[in-house]
Amino acid sequence: MVDIDRIQAQLRAAVRLSHEVVTAPPFTCFFNPDSDAAYANIAIPDEAASDAFDAGLAAVEREFRARGRRPSLEYLEPYAPSLAACLEARGYECEVRSLLMVCTPEMLVAPRMPAGFTVEAINDATPLETIQDLMTVQARAFGDEASPRTTAEDAAQFRRRFAALRLFAGRLDGVIVSAASLTAPHEGVAEVPRVATATGLRARGFAGALTSAATAAA
Repeated sequence: MVDIDRIQAQLRAAVRLSHEVVTAPPFTCFFNPDSDAAYANIAIPDEAASDAFDAGLAAVEREFRARGRRPSLEYLEPYAPSLAACLEARGYECEVRSLLMVCTPEMLVAPRMPAGFTVEAINDATPLETIQDLMTVQARAFGDEASPRTTAEDAAQFRRRFAALRLFAGRLDGVIVSAASLTAPHEGVAEVPRVATATGLRARGFAGALTSAATAAA
């Protein structure tokens, strides 16, 4: 059985390692000083149900406006099923409902590694150019495919801000074509987010192989 509370707690714990933390009960706000993007600045509920949701959302909105950010909530819907109605009543709209796949050590199956494909775990000794290539793959996969290459400055800033986040690069004949991240574990739960493969190279097993390697490292 999936423990929604543990997964929700992991979401809070992971973002706490990299963001400014501001409490607005029954929510916690997390702000990224380096980016005003909506996905980079979020509020997460701390309680599954509360009569204070509406007042708390007003406090959340004040904190976001004070920093020039657009209020954005991120949470597991089964954790706080009554929250959506409160959000909609205040004019919020659902932007995306992401599906989470749960994997335990017993469930993990290593797929066949595609020919010419290797996985590299990024560490402190990894050249900054590798971080640039990895971030470029992710930016183009999740945003604009015409995005320019990530700059060295942005890569260095990301490395400092998200020092607790583990990164994995998938190389095809030496060239980075896939990327994945692994959050720091919290009470036995970790997440493998932002799995990406370059356009034109998808559906060849690269993302599956990289995801398996990152999951095994959790």
